[in-house]
Amino acid sequence: MPAAEPPLAEKRPHPLQVHDVTWTDDYFWLRDREDPAVKTYLEAENAWFESYLAPMQALRETLVGEMTARIIEEDTSVPYRKGDWVYYSREVAGKDHPLVCRKPWRSDDASVLLAPAAPGEEVIVIDLNERAAGDAAFSFGGGAVSPDGRLYAWKENHDGTDLYTLRVRDLVNGAILSDEIEGTMFDDAPVWGLDNHTLFYTLGDETDRPWRVMRHVLGAKTEEAKLVFEEPDSRFSVSIDSTKSGRFLIITSSSKDTSETSRLPLSGEAGVPEVFLPRQEGIRTSYADCGDEWFILSNEGAVNGRIFRAPLAHPDRQSWVEVLPGDDTIAYESIDAFATHVVIGARNAGVPGFFLLDPDKGTTKWVTSPTEGGWVSGEPSPEYHAKAQRFSYETMIHPYTVAEVDLGTAEIRILKEKTPPPGYDPSKYRVERTFATASDGTKIPIWLLLAVDHPRDGSGGILLDGYGAYGIASDPWFDSNVFSLVDRGVGFAIAQIRGGGEFGRPWYEAGKLARKETTFTDYIACAEHLIAEGYASKSTLCGSGASAGGLLAGAVLNRRPDLFGAFIANVPFVDVLNTMLDASLPLTTGEYDEWGDPASTREVFDRIRAYSPYDNVRAQAYPPILVLAGWNDNRVPYWEAAKWVAKLRIHNTGATPPLLRTAFETGHGGASGRYKELDEIAMQYLFMLKSLGKVHGFAR
Repeated sequence: MPAAEPPLAEKRPHPLQVHDVTWTDDYFWLRDREDPAVKTYLEAENAWFESYLAPMQALRETLVGEMTARIIEEDTSVPYRKGDWVYYSREVAGKDHPLVCRKPWRSDDASVLLAPAAPGEEVIVIDLNERAAGDAAFSFGGGAVSPDGRLYAWKENHDGTDLYTLRVRDLVNGAILSDEIEGTMFDDAPVWGLDNHTLFYTLGDETDRPWRVMRHVLGAKTEEAKLVFEEPDSRFSVSIDSTKSGRFLIITSSSKDTSETSRLPLSGEAGVPEVFLPRQEGIRTSYADCGDEWFILSNEGAVNGRIFRAPLAHPDRQSWVEVLPGDDTIAYESIDAFATHVVIGARNAGVPGFFLLDPDKGTTKWVTSPTEGGWVSGEPSPEYHAKAQRFSYETMIHPYTVAEVDLGTAEIRILKEKTPPPGYDPSKYRVERTFATASDGTKIPIWLLLAVDHPRDGSGGILLDGYGAYGIASDPWFDSNVFSLVDRGVGFAIAQIRGGGEFGRPWYEAGKLARKETTFTDYIACAEHLIAEGYASKSTLCGSGASAGGLLAGAVLNRRPDLFGAFIANVPFVDVLNTMLDASLPLTTGEYDEWGDPASTREVFDRIRAYSPYDNVRAQAYPPILVLAGWNDNRVPYWEAAKWVAKLRIHNTGATPPLLRTAFETGHGGASGRYKELDEIAMQYLFMLKSLGKVHGFAR
C-alpha cells in the first residue's frame, strides 16, 4: 500500500455555457499554471505515485538494468551521400544522443560506405550530447547542410515544447555563427537557398500554429528576416521542404482535409511563391520535380489518390496527364523524385511500401519489406542523380534493417542489419496476426508479440496499444524494451483500428468527425476478441494509448472499464470539449476537421460532449489507471490529465485510485535520450506488472 492516501484536488466550480447548455467544471482552475496551488497539487500526486511504487524499487531498477543491457552501445548508421561528403550518425557508449558526422565520399559501394573513416577524415558536424547539456527534454529538430557543404543549419529544443531555436555552424572551422533564430516551429529542418547564405524557416502565431515562412540572410539581424508566405486561415498550418533536385522550395499549407502547395525557386533571387493549384475544399496535392516535369499526387476523383504528370514550366491543371489511376486497394501517401524515377509512398492492401515509377516506360515496381508484418520507411537518399532509393524495415522480432533498391531493376540490396540486442534470442518469441470483428462486421487486425509458450487459457497478460487518429498507421515495430514484459508473461499487441491510415483514406474517415465512435468500438472489439481467444483475461489485459490515443483510453474506460486489469494513458487528450471550445490553444483550430468545432453547431457540441472522457466520468469501478503528463506540453496541456485524474479520483469505486505523474522538465514527447527514457518506461512496466498480478507478492 502507498505510504499516504492520494491527494484530492480542491473543487472550485467554474460555470460554462455554450448553445444554451450550462454546466460546471470543478477543476477548471488547474489550467492556471501561475496559481501556486496547481503545482503543489501536482507535486503531491507525484509523491503519492512514487510511494505507491516504492515497495517495488528493486524491480524497477532491474527493469532499467535489463533495458540498458539491450542497448547497442556503439553503432553507426548507414552513411548517405550529399555532394562530396557522406553523412551518418554515430552512437557512443554511455551517451544519450548520437553524434552527427561526415566523411569524404569515395564510392557508393556498401563496403566503402560502411568502413570507418580514415584517421583525421571524420568531421563531427554536431555532437547532440553537447547541445543537450543534460536536459531531459532535449530534441533535435533536424538539420540541413548548405549546397556547397560548408555550413550546417539545425534546430534544437530544450523544454519539450514545439518551439525550436535555429543555429548555424561553419563545418570548416567548427565555429557556431552568431545567427540564432528563436521560436521556429516544429522539428522540420530549415531549407537552404542555392546561394549558400539564405535560410528559410517557419514561425508560429499566438497559438503556435505554423503560419509564416521567413527568409533569413546569414549575418543579418533576426528582425530583418523577410516574410515569404503567410497563411491567414486558422485551420491551416504551413510546412516547408526542398525538392530533391534542390531547384525549388515547396510550401505546403494544409488542414486535415485540404492542402495548397506553392513553389519558389531556390536560386537565391527574391520572388513571390507561385501557387500550383488554388485550394479546393477536400482536395490534397503533393508535387515532385523529375527532369523537365512535375509529378503530382492528388486525391481529385480518387479517395486514395492518383498520379499525374505536367510540364515543369506550366503545371496548370489543364496540362495534367494521368499516369496512375486511383485504386480502392492502393493508398498513395507521398511522392518524391530523382532525376530519372519517381518514388511513390503507398499502402498496398494495407501493406506499407512504395512504388518505383519509370516515367519513360510508364511502368511501376512495388517495393516492400521482404519480411511480412512490419514497418517500412524511406531513408535519406538526397542525391538527385542517385541510382537507388534507401529504405528500412523491421518487425516485432527482426531489428531495423537498411536496404536500397535499384531504381531501374528494383533489385534490393541489404546494406546493414542492426546488431540484435545482447542476449536476444528470437526463437523465444512468436508474432501472430489475428482479427477482431467490429460491431459493423469489419475485420480489425491485431498484431501480437508473444512468448513462444504464451498460454491461450486467459492466464497470460497482454498490453494492447491503440491510437486511431489523423490517418496515422500503427504498424508493428521492433522494441527491445518490451521484451522485459514478454519475458514476464505479458505479450504486446497493436490494434489497427479505424481512424488510423492502415487501409487508406476510407479507414481514416471511418473513425473521424461524426464517425469517431467507431474508433472506440473497434478497440473494445479488439479487447473482447483477445479475451475470448484466451490471449488474456479481463484481469490480465492492460490497455494503453498516448495523445489522441489517450482520448481513446478515456472514452473506452468510461464505456467498458470491466474489460481491463489496468490502463496507461500517456499525455492523454481527454478534456476534448473544453479544448475544442478554446480557439486560443495550440492545435485547436487546425483540428476542427478531425473532431469538429463544438462552437459551430449544437449537433457538433452534443457529439463531442457525448464521448469527451473528462465530461463522461461517472461513478463506477475503474481499473488501475496510470496517467502521464508533461508540464511543458503545448500539444496536450498538463491540465487535461490533471483534471481527468481529479474527477476520476472522486468517482471511481474500484479498489485502486488512479495515478498521476507530471514531468515538470518535459513536454509531449517525455524524456529524451536512449538512457534517460528508460526509467520512465520502467515505471510504466512496473505499474502494469503489479496491476496485472505479474509481480510475486503484489497480485491485485
